[in-house]
Amino acid sequence: MSNGFDSAVLKRFVTDIERHHETIASYKGEHAQRVKSVQELITEVFDRAKDAGIPRKELKTVIKERRLLVQIENLREELEEDQQETLDQIKHALGMISDLPLGEAALKRSDAIDSLTDDDDEDGAAGKANAAALRGGIAPLN
Repeated sequence: MSNGFDSAVLKRFVTDIERHHETIASYKGEHAQRVKSVQELITEVFDRAKDAGIPRKELKTVIKERRLLVQIENLREELEEDQQETLDQIKHALGMISDLPLGEAALKRSDAIDSLTDDDDEDGAAGKANAAALRGGIAPLN
């Protein structure tokens, strides 16, 4: 024992920790190889999409937007119910109504109303009249 530490015990701890660090390094290398192979598959899909006439940059943007939307949804789900209500109040105060459940429902209804104008008659007059009548029943939010 030196300086109050048992050198044999200390050496065992140091050796164990170093061995675990080596294991982590090994796992990181294996993980990097797996990630690289999956990334190559993704690149192949982007190449096929490009060959099919889909612009690569725009497709990447859509993919990124969809991933971000999932992350945003997950952020809300991580909150307790009372925290979700507070979040909704903050968003409403900031005018972010379309991000709230009521706003999403209103947008879906608006889309449904707009779809009525698509195939009614040649100039869409009947559908537009129906859509206008339905919109009249939706009160604007202040």
